[in-house]
Amino acid sequence: MITVVKVGGGAVGAAAQVAQLVARGRHVIVVHGAGPQINAACRAAGLEPAFVEGQRVTDAAVMRVIESAICDANAALCAELCAAGVQCRPMLDALTAEPWGDERLGLVGRVTGVEQIGIRAMLATGVVPVIAPTASGLNVNADNAAAAVASALRASELIFLSDVPGLLGPQGDVIRRLSASAVTQMVAAGHVHGGMIPKLDAGLAAIAGGVWRVWIGAETMVTA
Repeated sequence: MITVVKVGGGAVGAAAQVAQLVARGRHVIVVHGAGPQINAACRAAGLEPAFVEGQRVTDAAVMRVIESAICDANAALCAELCAAGVQCRPMLDALTAEPWGDERLGLVGRVTGVEQIGIRAMLATGVVPVIAPTASGLNVNADNAAAAVASALRASELIFLSDVPGLLGPQGDVIRRLSASAVTQMVAAGHVHGGMIPKLDAGLAAIAGGVWRVWIGAETMVTA
């Protein structure tokens, strides 16, 4: 059973959760983000972060910051996983991409290919690939990258680890279970905002790509 875990830059305790999945016999692939780190590095460089529908607006200057922050985040996450007893290996060039197609976003990409041979070879030897969300000189939203990897590898589940417990309803309570059609209705009705939009869009894409279930945080499960 293949499980793809997307680790957000603000997620806490991710290494321990990945270690638990490995201990249960899962073949785990990690795709990580670095949102808070990129925001901080951008501001330090005098670049104010900007977003369109949850995706980061990326020009050449921001892309240089992203590439540095992603490399640092990848190395840090690999170190945390090793400390938790997880055999892992960084993959900084596992994805290929094309421009997203929205001129407002700049250098943002859509995944067009996943390096499956290398990933499957690692899984076969018990190694966890740790995949960075950059490709072809473009910034790829890590949620979208995780969905693309999950679909390409025919994963059974995709787990979005983050600093939120799950998808919140209109009253602020965590929604425990949703169908893909219900998610679409929530987004269309304007009940979802900010970074949760690409996360849910990515989850829906993964389900459409054959992934059985998607976890948003620890408590919300989305199925077909």
